[in-house]
Amino acid sequence: MNREISLIVAIIIFRVAIAFGQTVSIQGNQNGTIEADTVFLTGNVFINSSDSLVFNSGVVVLATGYFRIEIEGKMIARGDENNPILFKVSDTTGYSNLNSERGGWDGLHFVNTNPESDSSIFVNCTFSFTKALGDSTEKFGGVFNIRNFNKIRIEKCTFTHNTAWHWGGAIFAEASDIAIKSCHFENNSCGQPGPPYGYGGAICIRYSSPEISKSIFLNNRSTGIGGAVSLEYSDVNLNGNLFISNQSGLGGALGYMRSEPEWPVANNIFIQNNSIFFGGAIACIRSNPAFIHNTIVENTSSAYGGGLYCNDSATPVIVNSIIYNNSAGEGMDVYIWDIYSNPSFLYSDIKGGKEAFGGTGGIGFTAEYIGNIDIDPKLVHAGPYYCTLMEDSPCIDAGTRSFQTPFYPTVDFSGNLRISGLEPDMGAFEFKSNLGFRNNSTKNNISCYPNPFTTLINIDVAYMSNSDQAIRVTSSEGLVVFEKVLRAGINSFIWDGKNSSGRNTLPGIYIISIAGSNSVNHRTIIKAL
Repeated sequence: MNREISLIVAIIIFRVAIAFGQTVSIQGNQNGTIEADTVFLTGNVFINSSDSLVFNSGVVVLATGYFRIEIEGKMIARGDENNPILFKVSDTTGYSNLNSERGGWDGLHFVNTNPESDSSIFVNCTFSFTKALGDSTEKFGGVFNIRNFNKIRIEKCTFTHNTAWHWGGAIFAEASDIAIKSCHFENNSCGQPGPPYGYGGAICIRYSSPEISKSIFLNNRSTGIGGAVSLEYSDVNLNGNLFISNQSGLGGALGYMRSEPEWPVANNIFIQNNSIFFGGAIACIRSNPAFIHNTIVENTSSAYGGGLYCNDSATPVIVNSIIYNNSAGEGMDVYIWDIYSNPSFLYSDIKGGKEAFGGTGGIGFTAEYIGNIDIDPKLVHAGPYYCTLMEDSPCIDAGTRSFQTPFYPTVDFSGNLRISGLEPDMGAFEFKSNLGFRNNSTKNNISCYPNPFTTLINIDVAYMSNSDQAIRVTSSEGLVVFEKVLRAGINSFIWDGKNSSGRNTLPGIYIISIAGSNSVNHRTIIKAL
């Protein structure tokens, strides 16, 4: 009897140890669900084609050296918003030296994955301090190196401080139609100062038709093309993304090359990106995508084409978009390098009009230029990085619904119905559709700083109110994460980035709305890492 009791106690203690603070070390072939709080990678991990490996929410996966997880079967890492799964290295000393494996780990490799394997899923994970080094097939994709496998979903994940010697600082995918949704890419990089140059500081896609949607790209870098995203021989559903302060040689945010896509580049915001040579926001090279409902403002190039750069027979179509207040040495907003590049512009707000285009193809511009305007779009800056339309913006109802494509966006950047008036608006936002609020004031009286923020943000209302004001913080998906009432006469508040339950919110886009007795005003803020 005593032995039975002792055995029961031992089992209980064992289970408690598993639930609270168990640490395990893994290497070699792995299968099943790992039950631990901390998992040390002490060598390369392999998931065979008939096996699956599952990591539970809240797990910290810590590489003790330059090790990888190689998946021929299936891997599931599904965290939740309050308990993400963390993948990182135990010691980052030497991380900045790309000639050494020290300070980093080798990421996740889907290079020989069984095409019959079930989907691998990554939700609410954070990946940091990877290095893609090695021989020619290993220099791609700091976190994910994916080849010839479609069934991968990456959602609500954060990628920071990852790098690749060549292409795809965080993700490289070739012949792989994967899904990347609602992710945050910050401070990822790829390439060398000289050859081999980097393509896609955060993401490099080749010969693929993936989805990249509702994600934030902030401060990513490449030395070649596409400071955030590089697309080549691909057809990508690139929709509803925010590109901020990314940098590259060509295409500070986006490089689209050698592609004839059917999916448009739609509902994206490109702001304050920079190129050293061509295309502060976008470089389009021998490609013909449709750019529909994009806002491209305040981007810079040290040389040519602050907003859009076209070269090598590029024939994109720009529809219902805003290209304004970009800057460059020549071709402030648009630069067309050669006479064989013929971009078309339909119902868009283009600063300076076609007369201001730079380049040989710009000076001799003969392509379609229909229904465009050159008027200050009157954008409301929600923080310094985010643009909506003022009440008297000339871009309201100034677009066209006649452009034919089966992939025309039915919603705007915020996920609300695209057409709220007689015609669609120009730019990424449909006026007064954001979160369903109506702004009854012609001025936005909210000041938020610093923006982006990491832990604390000051919210100031520039007027004294004689009535209570309700503060609401909403995620980009429309979920209310925090609410508070400012009593009459109080006009400032500091938000600590936590939700109403006192838990930290994830990095991303948030909208602050303040409702008084007579108006509702909004500011969009960005929580960085």
